[in-house]
Amino acid sequence: MREAGISRRFLAKWYARWRTHNENGLLDHSPRPPISPARTPEDIADPVEALRRQTRHGPARFATDLQRPHGVTLAPATVHRI
Repeated sequence: MREAGISRRFLAKWYARWRTHNENGLLDHSPRPPISPARTPEDIADPVEALRRQTRHGPARFATDLQRPHGVTLAPATVHRI
């Protein structure tokens, strides 16, 4: 390990990947989870995106405008991300 310049922890992680997934476990993969359970549903995200392009309001004002007549509560950060 010292000759290769890696720690025991690093070696143990890669060895566990190899034992579980064979050579495929050693390939690079994204750390992003395969699913995002907290993601904004598309039936809300699509209209938000369309309306935001029409109105050109900022995220804070748009989040407030959505809440009043439509009853949709989104954080300004969520509106910005969409």
